[in-house]
Amino acid sequence: MKKKPNANQVFNGTFGRVFINGEKFANIKSFEAKLTFTFEEVNIAEDTGTHQKYMGYAGEGTMTFHKVDSSIMQMLLADLKAGRFPEIVVVGMIDDPAGIGAERVQMNEVTFDEATILKFEEKTIGEEEVPFKFADFEMLDMAV
Repeated sequence: MKKKPNANQVFNGTFGRVFINGEKFANIKSFEAKLTFTFEEVNIAEDTGTHQKYMGYAGEGTMTFHKVDSSIMQMLLADLKAGRFPEIVVVGMIDDPAGIGAERVQMNEVTFDEATILKFEEKTIGEEEVPFKFADFEMLDMAV
């Protein structure tokens, strides 16, 4: 049985970081990556329950940045105009010094669902939200 956690061990998002193709994006505001599992229903003779057969997963997430530059568009522009999508690797991590470990995940074959060309609103801090998908991932570090 795991021992009861100390409140100071709860991860504080302030210590989260994101790297895209090896470049640290210090303007990250929030980050989420998750897996959605795909199942097929399986009916078995003489069993009234509906069973599930695991068929795979889909990875997706969202990164939200404080808008300070055009890094995302600079990363995409030349390839998009040439009719292709660039190779993108995203590493997300959280390493709270009060925690009991760090978590670091690398997402491979990343595609961005959309990219904001321009957005602003009076008296509002600029943000850029980047939804993405990924085909593969590696757990580089896991909290214990």
